[in-house]
Amino acid sequence: MKNIIVIASLFIFLFSCNNEDDVSNTIYKDKYERYIVYKDSINDTIKGNGVVRVSQKNNVYKFDFEGTSKAIKSLENIEMEMTGGNTLRNVDWTPSKIIMMTKDSLNISYQIKNETWFVSGLKKDSIKK
Repeated sequence: MKNIIVIASLFIFLFSCNNEDDVSNTIYKDKYERYIVYKDSINDTIKGNGVVRVSQKNNVYKFDFEGTSKAIKSLENIEMEMTGGNTLRNVDWTPSKIIMMTKDSLNISYQIKNETWFVSGLKKDSIKK
């Protein structure tokens, strides 16, 4: 009987532990390089590359696009939540408004009125030379 209680307690402890990255969540407050942006609106198409700088305050994120030949409007006030597999995703996502962020990559497919962002970015240290 004692052994069953000890083993059950051990299993409860093991399966109740949080994932280390989920708790710290500092890996997402960084920049992603080599992104590609296609921003389409009625009369404007931008193709650029550079850096996506991600900033965070609580669970609200801002995505700034730097280093392109033309200014690209930031995505602001995006509330993100942790999902399975160490991934952040925007709250209340839809197929036309989804942002997925891991420690190594960033993918944005976001539409506001007539502006659309398609972004794919990699973290600098994950790029193999």
